[in-house]
Amino acid sequence: MRELGVINERKLIYQNYATDINWEKAMPNSNWIAVVVVDDKNKNILRELSNKLINHNACFVCCAGLQSELLHDMIDDEIVFRDVDFEDLYLPSFSITTTWDNDVDDALWYAVFTASHDTESIDIVWFLDTIGLDIDKRVKMLKQPIK
Repeated sequence: MRELGVINERKLIYQNYATDINWEKAMPNSNWIAVVVVDDKNKNILRELSNKLINHNACFVCCAGLQSELLHDMIDDEIVFRDVDFEDLYLPSFSITTTWDNDVDDALWYAVFTASHDTESIDIVWFLDTIGLDIDKRVKMLKQPIK
């Protein structure tokens, strides 16, 4: 986990994904938005991601990358399943909003500057990188004024 600074009054946190590290321990538990970049992951990994995002109370999830639509759908399906299942499966007390965009830069910009939640404040943008991006370059672009 690496803190990247604050932009638009939101703390940016970068976490790389690997199966041999406990990346889940870096996940916030309240007032946060996740930007998850996925490409070429098997469905078991995507299912694990969706479950952990829900279990850690993500207010908003911006899925990005080539598998963004698939991850978005899996999160939404899991939310519906937990809502209607007869077992008492965990869901936060608020609705989780999900979006998807193939373009990582657009998803990150949206998470930092535009995304909001009806009932929860968003104080943290947690960026989970499963493909090895140059996050410093992307954050530098976010800090530049819009022309």
